[in-house]
This record gives sequence, C-alpha cells and structure tokens, in this order.
Amino acid sequence: MNEISLLAIALFFSLHQVSVKKGTIGCDTTTGTFISIATTAVLFTLLSIPRLIRFASFVHPHFQSFVAIMAIAGILHFLIARTAFYFCIDRVGANVAGLLAATRIMFAALFGVIMFVEKLTFQILAMSGLIFMGIAVLSESWYGNGGMNSRNAGSKVDVVGIALGLFTGFVAALSSAIVKAGMTIYSDAVLGTAIGYLASLLLFSLFAGGKIKRAGRDYWPFVLGGIFVGFGHYLRYEALSIYPVSVVEPFLSVYPMFTVVLSYVFLRDVEVFSLRLVVAALLIISGIEIYFLL
Repeated sequence: MNEISLLAIALFFSLHQVSVKKGTIGCDTTTGTFISIATTAVLFTLLSIPRLIRFASFVHPHFQSFVAIMAIAGILHFLIARTAFYFCIDRVGANVAGLLAATRIMFAALFGVIMFVEKLTFQILAMSGLIFMGIAVLSESWYGNGGMNSRNAGSKVDVVGIALGLFTGFVAALSSAIVKAGMTIYSDAVLGTAIGYLASLLLFSLFAGGKIKRAGRDYWPFVLGGIFVGFGHYLRYEALSIYPVSVVEPFLSVYPMFTVVLSYVFLRDVEVFSLRLVVAALLIISGIEIYFLL
C-alpha cells in the first residue's frame, strides 16, 4: 500500500458522501441507512468466507476476542456514527457534514490526554483551536442547507445538524482506537470489516426495523454509497494494520476537499458553496495537518 492507495481511501469516503446526499434528496434516510449497511455487509461477508474458514481451521486462540472487538468497533462506526452522519448530511449537506466529521482526529488526540494521561502538546492545542474556529465559521449565519431544505429554511443555525456531525467525529475516533486493538490480535481487514458490518446490520434491524420502508429503484444511491464506503473502510483497516495512525490520518483528512469538488460536479444545485465554506475547510484541515506535521 502506497500514498496513492491512502488517497484512494479519502476518495472513496467522498464518493460515499456525495452518493448519500443524492439519496437523501428524495428518499427516507432511515431506510437508506439500512440499505447502505446491508449492501456493505453482504459484500464483505462474501469476501470473508474463505478467510473465515481459514481463521477457524487454525483454531485461533483469540478468536472470540477478535470477533468481540471488531463487532464493537463496527457498531460504533458503521451503525452509530454512520446513522448520525447520514442524518447530518440530510440536514446540512455533504460538504459541511464531511468537515464536521473530520473532527475525529481532534477527539482521538483528546482521548489520549484524558483517558491515557498523555501530554497536552502545542500540536493538540493548535489543532483544537483551528478546528473550533472552522466550526464557528460554519455555524455563523448558517441557515440549514442554504435555504434549500424547507425543514431548515429560515433558521439561523442548524444546531442539530452540527451536533450530529461532531458526534460522528467523536464516535469514529473511539472506533479507530478499537480497530487498532483488534488488528493487533489478527490482521485481516476483510474479516474484521465483515464482522463489524454484520453486527451493525443485526442491531439496526432490531432497533429500527419498524421504521424501514419498502425501497424502490430511487434508493440506488445508498447502494452505491455502501459499496464506496465499504471499500474505503477496507483500505483504511489495511492501512491501520501496516502504518501508524500518524501516517494514515493526514491522507484521510483531505477527503472533505474531495467532497467539495465532487459535490460541485454532481450536486451543485442542492449543496452550499461559499467563501465561508472554503475558509472553514482550510481551518479544519490545516488544524489536522498541523497535528501530524509539526
């Protein structure tokens, strides 16, 4: 895996966001989330069958631990964070949602300070300051989806949308730490991804089954989004099994910029494009890069 492969992860995540925004325009978000998770669960279950057979045949001493850890990581990221992220995209758009979710790097660093008594460095302070400035720029005079979503039109700040984006970043950061622990037990990204998605699909079906509607052909963007994000996470797991987080995350942090470009190409009529968005993107991404490069 090289630099191009790492950038491909960011591209897959951006394509996922654009696809989901396309789907939320005319479809039920809960049903779309289920379809997205189911698509990726089926895909990675099929890919993991030979690996599961090999894994079980060796009677791996830490089989149960690996399954439990990857299931927890999957539920956090693929179920909880993804559901929050989809509703965030529905409320504030793919561009803003992507920037807010990128705060996972800040949360990951703060976890280290709070939970593991790591040193509060200048990099962490600088990153946090720039990210909060970026969020403030996004929030100031924000009015939902640029007035294009009737639910949010006329409101000054979509507090719920912004909170969902930040919550996504928080949960994703927690999931990344758990993924790293799981991959040290058994380094198989395909099998780990399959376990995470199957656990997420099971829980989603149990708790939201009554809200899932009959899906038609107009839900195809969620299928496409599930494929994109699935392969993105697969490559992310592979990267985390090879490189430290300090190498992987700077590459992934550019995905909001990819999202802005792709949104302009495919969703320019329903997405927000402004100087404020560009400034916020530069502040947030600069904060993340400072943390890893200084």
